[in-house]
Amino acid sequence: MNDQNFSRIIEQAFTPFLKELGFVTQPKAISGRAYMVEFVGNLWTLSVSFEPGDNYFCVILLNNQMRGLAAMDDPQKSPRLSDLNTRYMGKVTPAEREANEAFFANVQVANPFERQLLKFAKDLRLLLPKHLAA
Repeated sequence: MNDQNFSRIIEQAFTPFLKELGFVTQPKAISGRAYMVEFVGNLWTLSVSFEPGDNYFCVILLNNQMRGLAAMDDPQKSPRLSDLNTRYMGKVTPAEREANEAFFANVQVANPFERQLLKFAKDLRLLLPKHLAA
């Protein structure tokens, strides 16, 4: 996945629903070593990054009040997407899943990395509202 495709999927898949949740997209940080974007809300900042050389993704929710390294190591204070999946995916209804698929129907992906990034957006759209309400 190149930087243009990362940016396209961020704009098409992440930005619309995060804007609805009150998050503001920050400028993307794009270099040959990493692509990163943050979405800042009142209480939380969502950080999405991809390291193309290592094919590594990181999706983490940072508490705006606790941004230190100790907080980043605590999944209660800075949950990764996998933590949100564990906590909330069992509460997602079939109707929510169906509506979610329809929401993302127009986002096109061309390779496994783009497909993975889109999956993260799909999961977040289901899970993040439940986390924010908790």
